[in-house]
Amino acid sequence: MKKYISIFFILCIVFSTTTTMAEDAKDPIIWKYKTSSWVISTATTDDQSYTSASALDGSLYFFDKTGNLLWNKNTGHRVVSLTFSKDYSKISAVTGERIYLIDKSGKALSDYKTVQGSYMVINQDGNYIGGSSSNIYAILYKDARPEWDYKTGDKINAVSITPDGSTLAAASSDNFVYLIKSGFLLWKYDTKAPVISVAVSPDASYVVCGSGSFESKEGDAPKDYRVFLFDKDGKLIWDYKIGYTVSSVSITPDGSYIAVGSWDKKVHIFSKSGEHLKEFKTDGNVLSVSITPDGQNVVVGSTDTYVYYLNIASMPTPENKSSNNLISFITPGIILLIIAGLIGIWKMKKKK
Repeated sequence: MKKYISIFFILCIVFSTTTTMAEDAKDPIIWKYKTSSWVISTATTDDQSYTSASALDGSLYFFDKTGNLLWNKNTGHRVVSLTFSKDYSKISAVTGERIYLIDKSGKALSDYKTVQGSYMVINQDGNYIGGSSSNIYAILYKDARPEWDYKTGDKINAVSITPDGSTLAAASSDNFVYLIKSGFLLWKYDTKAPVISVAVSPDASYVVCGSGSFESKEGDAPKDYRVFLFDKDGKLIWDYKIGYTVSSVSITPDGSYIAVGSWDKKVHIFSKSGEHLKEFKTDGNVLSVSITPDGQNVVVGSTDTYVYYLNIASMPTPENKSSNNLISFITPGIILLIIAGLIGIWKMKKKK
């Protein structure tokens, strides 16, 4: 009986370990593409049929769903954000002071100048533009004309607008993240460090932001840089210490999943409840992330000059979570082992 119990125990451990290893052995890379420079912005259509990316040298790349390059061109300016139109027929490439409208075949349709600012984004309809003016003013344009502005305490590093153009979230070096509607402050929150990235859900129910510093250098010791999730009233739902500059964040429309790009060279995936679900390491700092609306895939841009299209379910689990998974697999085996042992002892006693 003791012999059988030992064999059973060994099998339980082998099964648990191999199951965990098999989970982490899946390749999360659906496709990747090497660009000419650091990849600073990414976007994908809601149905994932097209993906676009921009590089630090001003190059634009346009891919089909399998990662085939359909076209690329250089605007001559650093494109900080990319937005597909609702029918996916056009893409808007936004720099700090100019917007380029290009159709999916690569034909330039138009471009126009905006007020110079550090960061700009445009909604899918193309009628609202959010950004910054004179670096410290959060500003919203309607039909290319200033609609309102709001002064923050320091440089604005990123903005995000709702599709209807009514609400804008702003990340500022004054350590605050702001949510502004029609020029009026709804709320702001002190993150205790410069806010580098921000994203607001389409109905403004959730705001996610990340802190950090553009002065960070490779090899620096981890600092108290975090990702934060808020509800529509500015109540902190959770925050998580990444330790490195959180340069990009993206959230699904319902707020269920959050993608985080960090200068720890990783993209991280979190649940709405704050559970650290998945992560994937690149060979450079992650500068851009764009999660698909269904939360199944994420597009990543890195300083290793690659665009990555990743399947989230196949991404590795964080190390601390992997340990928990191993325990959860082994625990049922231990319980069965105890039961088997008790039955064996009972049978031996019965024979006596």
